[in-house]
This record gives sequence, structure tokens and C-alpha cells, in this order.
Amino acid sequence: MFFKKKQNDKKEKVIVSFTQKLGMVCLRSLEEYIGKNKIAKCYIIVLHPPHQNVIEYARNISLLEIIVSSDFKQETEKIKKLYPGSTIEIINLEDFGERNMMRDAI
Repeated sequence: MFFKKKQNDKKEKVIVSFTQKLGMVCLRSLEEYIGKNKIAKCYIIVLHPPHQNVIEYARNISLLEIIVSSDFKQETEKIKKLYPGSTIEIINLEDFGERNMMRDAI
């Protein structure tokens, strides 16, 4: 019996995530996700500037960059141009990780 070896995915994975307001719960979930997966860079696009404590926590995550912008689509296009050969994964942080599990199931 012969088995095919899995080919290593040579493409870098770039995460583009978005949320209205960024908090510590979102950052902890992203930090865990980055640690488990091969990620080249992670961008978070937020509408409102985050609290100073959140910014300090984000500085300790090396692959993370926070962008404050009201135009998610335009920022995503800029990021896609920076990484032309990479896989871009778009994540809504409202429905991601711990924050999603904190909601009521009504």
C-alpha cells in the first residue's frame, strides 16, 4: 500500500481580522491561534482606537499589527498587495475564539 506524502504548503499565511472594538479577549485568542499555526503576519483592523492596556499587550505579540481605519475593504486591498503570493485569511473577531464562546446561545 502506498501513501502520498502531504506536501508542505509553501505559501505564507497572512491573517486580516476586523472588529468594532478590540479587547484583551480578542488578542488572547489570536495569540493562541498564531502560536498553533504558521502565520507570516497578523493584521487587526479596528474602527475605534483600542485602550492603552490593549496596545501594550499587543506589542508583546511579535507578528501582530493594529490598524485603525473605517474602511476595511481598502485596508485589506493594501495588505493583499504587500503579500501577493500568500494566502490571506479574513477573520471576524466578533465570532472568533473566546469572545464567541462568551455570548449567550439565544
